[in-house]
Amino acid sequence: MRKFLTCLFIFSVALLQAQETGSIAGTLTDKEVNNEPLPFANVLIKGTTKGTTTDFDGLYEISNLEPGTYIIVFSYLGYETIEIPNVVVESGKVTTINTPMSASQGVSLDEVVVTTTARKDSEAALLLDQKKAISIKTAIGAQELAKKAVSNAAEATTKVTGVNKKEGSSKIYVRGLGDRYNSTTLNGLPLPSNDPRDKNIALSLFGTDIIENVEITKAFTSDISSDVAGANINIVSKEAGSTSLIKIGISSGGNSQTTFKDFKQIDGANWIGVNNDSKHSVRDLNLYNFNNSYTPENTTANPNLGVSINLGKKYQLSEESTLGIFLVGSFDNKYGYREGISENIVDVGNIGSQFGTKTFDYQATKMVMANIAYKINNNHKISFNHLFVHSNNQKIQDFLGTTNDVGRDSDDNRLVNLTLQTETQNRLFVNQLLSTNKLGESIDVNAALAYNAIFNDEPDRRKNTLIINNDDNTTRISQNAVRDNSRFYGNLFQTDIAGNLAGIKYFGDRYENKGKITLGYNGIISERKFDGIYFDHNFSSPRTAFVDINDPNQLFNQNNLDNGIFRVETSRGRNNDDAETFLPQLYDAEKTAHAAYVDAVYKFGDKFTANLGLRAENIKMNVTWDTNISFPGFSSNSSIDLDKDYILPTLNLKYELNEKINLRASGSLSYTYPQFKEIAPFTYEGINFQESGNPALLPSDNYNAEIKFEFFPKSNEVFAIGAFGKLIENSINRLERNSAIERDFTFDNSGDATVFGIEAETKLNLFDKEIGEDKRKNISFGANLTLMKTKLEFNTENTLFNYTGNDSQLEGASPLTVNANISYKFNKEEKETISSLIFNYQSDKVFSIGTNFKENIIEKAAPSLDFVFSHKFNKTVALKFNAKNLLNPSFERYRDVPEKLIMNSYKRGLSLSAGLSLNF
Repeated sequence: MRKFLTCLFIFSVALLQAQETGSIAGTLTDKEVNNEPLPFANVLIKGTTKGTTTDFDGLYEISNLEPGTYIIVFSYLGYETIEIPNVVVESGKVTTINTPMSASQGVSLDEVVVTTTARKDSEAALLLDQKKAISIKTAIGAQELAKKAVSNAAEATTKVTGVNKKEGSSKIYVRGLGDRYNSTTLNGLPLPSNDPRDKNIALSLFGTDIIENVEITKAFTSDISSDVAGANINIVSKEAGSTSLIKIGISSGGNSQTTFKDFKQIDGANWIGVNNDSKHSVRDLNLYNFNNSYTPENTTANPNLGVSINLGKKYQLSEESTLGIFLVGSFDNKYGYREGISENIVDVGNIGSQFGTKTFDYQATKMVMANIAYKINNNHKISFNHLFVHSNNQKIQDFLGTTNDVGRDSDDNRLVNLTLQTETQNRLFVNQLLSTNKLGESIDVNAALAYNAIFNDEPDRRKNTLIINNDDNTTRISQNAVRDNSRFYGNLFQTDIAGNLAGIKYFGDRYENKGKITLGYNGIISERKFDGIYFDHNFSSPRTAFVDINDPNQLFNQNNLDNGIFRVETSRGRNNDDAETFLPQLYDAEKTAHAAYVDAVYKFGDKFTANLGLRAENIKMNVTWDTNISFPGFSSNSSIDLDKDYILPTLNLKYELNEKINLRASGSLSYTYPQFKEIAPFTYEGINFQESGNPALLPSDNYNAEIKFEFFPKSNEVFAIGAFGKLIENSINRLERNSAIERDFTFDNSGDATVFGIEAETKLNLFDKEIGEDKRKNISFGANLTLMKTKLEFNTENTLFNYTGNDSQLEGASPLTVNANISYKFNKEEKETISSLIFNYQSDKVFSIGTNFKENIIEKAAPSLDFVFSHKFNKTVALKFNAKNLLNPSFERYRDVPEKLIMNSYKRGLSLSAGLSLNF
């Protein structure tokens, strides 16, 4: 299959395209009947055969127009024909012409409203925005996301220079800096995390149905949060366009090692991903009142399914005002299966557990978004966004192997079986009110307010540890640790109230000026409550507690609880005698940040522009916890307060050598605050690892600098190369430490870190030619490369950790990252064919930093290759086919010793999908 798809692409790529075009759209109204919409009128580009007719609402659109100047002709039987001369069409932009028509008299040109707006979803428009901007930024729009078969915001970011993603998660690393060093916003307003262990929300929750573009800002300005050293990722959501939209999409697909094969799912969670039992119902430890079974459900992995509907319409309320309504609803699910190994290797001859692994993963996501935008005269706009995302992830990890205690001797026929069943359910509510206002010729006032809430539930995480004796074919309970056989319930609730306010004064009028000055405010108040409780099953005689491995419920039931075979205890050490009170482990956290800033842009002559900003910010954070663990210097029931004031300058310089070449430089100061989960000494336990916080963490100070050369040969082409450097004082890192528990992780201010790198990016048309009337072929190529060197110099004065060596690379920092794609595009009237081949490579990088004479754990390089094909039959019907992970490499982690001993290994399998979309 892989060879066939590769050959298919090579055959089709002998043709390829990416010519950027513009559009003309608008509304025709009837002056004879109070400017009601005029349907079935003719709209024609004079001197060509290109044209269309208005629909029932008087709306029309002529797309895929070459940049240039046209004469537009409007006609209708019995009405005066109107010609609009000198209509300019630009790449990546929509020229809107709204005009009335009359039967009794002509229409003067001053009654015709012509405006041009950038399509913020197109490659050309975003490149133009990048070219004109004073700060260094990159964006990827809906057009490019479709071409590369990107399904969500997490995948979108990895197509951008200097960005890579951690395998098996949606966490991204920007220039080697991971979750804690980045920030995420939606329309410029911050978002809460959906996972208690992360700072940023999972970008995979944001499907491309709602995305107009994703902006990645790696050089900072004073108007964005300064709690960042990698990048700010801003998701810009869609709004209603100038024409009505009804789009229905359906897709299905499968995986070579999953679909139609035997599959296990967690009892208690349904197919659409809803679990109503987010909290435990146990009120008496003498009663076994758990709602869900320990026994997974045996089923078959069906093909993945995706369904979406987009609705958009803009209403002309008056000559000066419009109301746009945009609605999106979607559902998608995905089955995954991985089989491999997991071994805890310290060095040659020093090996802990060794397991063969099977992982069954099922995900289901529902999303609803509504946008209402009211505009007056293009001078005032107020919009409301509501987003609801419900995601459910069900994972069963089945490990079978040996440990230091079981199954190591040659005559020991015993095996350890670990099973962990984890379900995570997220409900995200986002509400945003945004207003932009143009006052007079030279003043703008913009405001934004958000209220967000996230519910993160982990209902009934179930763990079993069993010993299988192959000599007598028996299976019994293992009880080497208190958590060996347990159930866990975790609940997180967080609310954010955030606001932005900015007043802008231009030095001249809004469109022709020497610069501007902005005075603004950003603020956020975040409150989080988290609690978790374990119900441990402790056996009085584990050696005689035999169990059916296919049906653990025969052991875990009320009868065996009554007979004293086992007892249930909570995570706070309480037993059956005092079961009337259950005390969960918990932490409460609050963070407030208030910032005032001034940002000035001034153009010195025709070529040189400078941007200087200054941000004054106060950040307060309190974390209060009550757990069953302590940390040196802190009790198990305590709190920590951090309160810092910052004065943070930013500088961006731009020199335009000519209309096509920019030279840029940037410098800034920023900070990195420790996150709630990094401070709270709550232990998260995985199947064969644990992770806990460190209350002694302190903020880091970041110094950032960058220079860049940009060349824009054409509107949709770019070549850029730049160099960047960062110094992070008192950096925060995730560490592996010595413990009685295998793979025990925590966080620490490990020392100062430096990051230096070079980035290069290109987008080029290799072939672009008209081959006949209304026919065009194009081959385009895009690539970006990042070379990077990171160094973390350990703080050897730290007495809590004994670092291995004197320095290390930073966690997640890939020294080499390459993204490349080559695409073919063919247009014939309303038909369009696109095929693309997309490649990604990330070199070996640190997965976890070792301490106490353990070397680092390294994530091995794994190249990926995807093929995308789409065909639009006409304006209504389009078909898409994707083949992902064609190379199907093995994903491996190894201990960084000379022998490079493999600790983890698995494959993801080849994924195929096909989809049909209908546009009305």
